[in-house]
Amino acid sequence: MSLPDIYVIRVPSSGLSGGGADMRSRLQTWEWRSTLPDWAHELVIDFTGNRFIEPWSLSQYTAYVLKIGRELGIPIRAELSGSNPSNVYIDSMGINYVLKNCESTQDWDESRQNTGLHVIKTHQDVTRFVHSVGQLGPGPGDETMDALRYGMAELGRNVVQHSNSAIGGVAIAQFFPDRGAIQISISDCGCGILSSLMTTYPELKNDLEGLKLALLPHVSGAFRHGMYSASENAGLGLFFTKEICWRSGGSFWIASNRALIGVTDNEASGNQRIYRQINNWQGTSVTMDLPATGVVDFGGLLEVCRSLATEAQKCSGPSGLDFLVEIPELDGLQIISVGDFNEDVEVAANVRKNKLLPAVMNGELVVLDFAGSRFATQSFIHALLNDVFRVPASLCRLSFVNCTRSTEEAIRAVAAYSASYRQCV
Repeated sequence: MSLPDIYVIRVPSSGLSGGGADMRSRLQTWEWRSTLPDWAHELVIDFTGNRFIEPWSLSQYTAYVLKIGRELGIPIRAELSGSNPSNVYIDSMGINYVLKNCESTQDWDESRQNTGLHVIKTHQDVTRFVHSVGQLGPGPGDETMDALRYGMAELGRNVVQHSNSAIGGVAIAQFFPDRGAIQISISDCGCGILSSLMTTYPELKNDLEGLKLALLPHVSGAFRHGMYSASENAGLGLFFTKEICWRSGGSFWIASNRALIGVTDNEASGNQRIYRQINNWQGTSVTMDLPATGVVDFGGLLEVCRSLATEAQKCSGPSGLDFLVEIPELDGLQIISVGDFNEDVEVAANVRKNKLLPAVMNGELVVLDFAGSRFATQSFIHALLNDVFRVPASLCRLSFVNCTRSTEEAIRAVAAYSASYRQCV
């Protein structure tokens, strides 16, 4: 084979570190090429210029190259330098074995340090990876390991059941002794969150709406709305995993197609979330990062999650409200300064009719900014939002910033009788 037949994708030379911050920036700027030139008969991913890479990034690159190679039916391999410490790590994780065989490496199942790269295509693959994750950290059998195994089992089953990915997913986990944390990541190149939910929630308009909805309890593309008698646990996997991460002092990141959400702090009202529009990642990528001793009572943590899910099942509207600290950096965002007309119900009604309803019905993202308002009465919020909340998927298109506690409670009260994220056209 002549040299021009080989198509090379070079991984960025800068160190891929920094956790969530780097994930946001790289996914916003890296172009995931979906096609190759007709002359390409071999694909090489070149890591030789890279100085440092975290597990989440390695899982993404591996899944990405696997997808292209399998779709085109061409050989694929990683170019690595034996004098580059980052490349030595990548090699030891089994990347070329995985790229050649599209199956998990055999070398790390009992390691306390990492799992190596795993390919998740079947429930048996999930079980094997969960076992490997359970060996990580300062010792097996503690509460954090139970939480990690639980989260990984849920994420792995999502890949098997919902991703429609020809290669499955690529998962990896690693214990970082220097910072006392464990990172788990799984990436697939399947249909993505939005496509998975569209049959059940056809009102969804974009990837960010799909991600916001997927993180709520009892949201699933596998069951019709209201069919909780069929499966009381339907749609709890991502919700439970996200809750476990932030309640344990860790972080949770999910990217799908052109949207990314990060949960890095107090998620009680969602106000520490990070939203980003990114270059297209075809499929879904999830990363959990937890302190190795962050969970002290896993059973109690699950009890809290189940209680929240039960309340959401009874009254879904307030569960979907999106209270933020600051306005997201998103293109095409419409911002309405509610503080400018606070407690004027006539103006509120006009804003609702002429701005809010048209925007939400057209699938636009809207932020209502309550800066300058010390409180909002329920009657004012009713005039502003009651009809808007009744629009299917409205809770995925509305965000609220600069709300005092009293304002939040007024919004929750109106949402309780007006809104439901299970509404469907």
